Amino acid sequence: EYTRTSLLYARKNGYGLFVYGKLYGEKIMSVQVSYKKQTLMTFIGLLILFAAIEIVANVWWIAQINCEFEDSEIFQDMSDSEKKDMCFDLYKIQTSGKQLIPNQNSGSLNINNLGFRGSDFSENKLDDTYRIFMLGGSTMFGFGSTSDETTIPGFFQQHLTELGLPYYTETINSGIQGAESSDELSLIENQLIGYSPDLVIVYDGWNDIRSQNSAEIISKNWDSMCNLGLENNFDVIIALQPIAGFGDKILTADESDYVAQGTSYSNELLINHKSEYENYSQNLKKLDSCKIVLDMRSVFDNEINSVYWDQGHVSDKGNDIVAKFLLENSSELFPTTFRFESLTPSEINSANYELVLQSIFSYYKTPLMVNSILTLPSIPIASETQIESETSNNFKTTTLNTESQQYDSQNIYVAIELIPELNNKLIKINTVDEDLQSNILNVTYFLKISHNGNIILSDFFYVQDETLILEIIPEESDKIKVSGTRQYDHNAIIVDSNTSTKISGSLLEKPGNYEFHIELRTIYDSSNWVFSLDSYYAQFSLN
Repeated sequence: EYTRTSLLYARKNGYGLFVYGKLYGEKIMSVQVSYKKQTLMTFIGLLILFAAIEIVANVWWIAQINCEFEDSEIFQDMSDSEKKDMCFDLYKIQTSGKQLIPNQNSGSLNINNLGFRGSDFSENKLDDTYRIFMLGGSTMFGFGSTSDETTIPGFFQQHLTELGLPYYTETINSGIQGAESSDELSLIENQLIGYSPDLVIVYDGWNDIRSQNSAEIISKNWDSMCNLGLENNFDVIIALQPIAGFGDKILTADESDYVAQGTSYSNELLINHKSEYENYSQNLKKLDSCKIVLDMRSVFDNEINSVYWDQGHVSDKGNDIVAKFLLENSSELFPTTFRFESLTPSEINSANYELVLQSIFSYYKTPLMVNSILTLPSIPIASETQIESETSNNFKTTTLNTESQQYDSQNIYVAIELIPELNNKLIKINTVDEDLQSNILNVTYFLKISHNGNIILSDFFYVQDETLILEIIPEESDKIKVSGTRQYDHNAIIVDSNTSTKISGSLLEKPGNYEFHIELRTIYDSSNWVFSLDSYYAQFSLN
């Protein structure tokens, strides 16, 4: 009663509302703050609950993942965690339909910028490149391969590089998991033609026979692929792939189990369709439109140990065997020279300038290319350096400087230093800004070395530091082998202070004329591609 009377008194004197409002407002504010706290705590609690459920679900999902190869004796040298990681990498791959979503990376595999397994490549093929696409299902893609390099295309490219062809080659893994011949035909027709292939190798059979496609169906698809090659100026090779139990390989106990358990997609024993697979082979031989056809059912017949880890997928060793067989039977299609080598320096200098521009524009269409082409220089030739030596295999330290070429108002030349050491020899190459007399960083070199007119080395090298250093290890061999890590565009070998790049063979061992042809593909920055600095030349004579 006292409080009520006091409030009424205060109200009459003009400040009762303030006093009353203050007291009442504190009650309201207290209720509001309590409500907000409860709402926030409820929201946080739900987030924690959902996060906990998601963590449990992910743990459960990982526990459910199992790849058949994890139990195979072929992978017995790998730890359980390594096998689980490799399996998990395969399950993480994202697709849109049967197409791979580009730019996916994990520990054992990479999906490139255009949605194929392996390193990135450009849609527009350069004119000094021989481009190969290898098609197939999961066996070509490399399901169960321990890395991108141990797939069939990976091994194929490794052995192809060892051939030392006088031009750049790139092998692209176009395998699609679960693909049949009809899917591969669609891929060639709707996508690969736009990438200017020179050779398409199709590795087929297992998925078609599991789908119970007739010999007539697969033969029709093969014939259509080969006709696309004829119409679009690329070669096509069709290979009928091996399947456990379908050749004459002496099977191990595990491989025999795979044959006994292997089924078609309709859950019928696949071995019961062996006669239809024979029809595949017979129709394969009748394909007149294909450049080469290969029946590879017997490719593992001489292998005693396990190659298969199910009825169709094989080990890394099996992939290597397949790659070597394909290379041996396709090498006759590789050109001995390429367009960019068909002209001598004097012929290029005297060629019609307009025609040269038209030729280059047909391949290089970026604004950077246009700027480079407009300053296209003639091919400068450094003077020949004569070296007097005590024996045919010894020489003094020699420096060869090419003529300079202009790039964005800068004069750039290449310095080549040949250094004999006690047990080996060194080649040091620098790209130099002539005006500043400073070395240029982040250079990608396309280096070709000829001996008496024959190209003995042709490869790409990326140098982040100032100097490309190649260590020459003498060997009595006609083949030149390059050792190093390839992790860059153009499949270039990375050269840095922590990486040893060795070249074995008879380079700088035999007397005669050695010619260095160098093209610069990047300078200053690894993403700064140039195409006008492509005519550096120097000559060295070993008496």
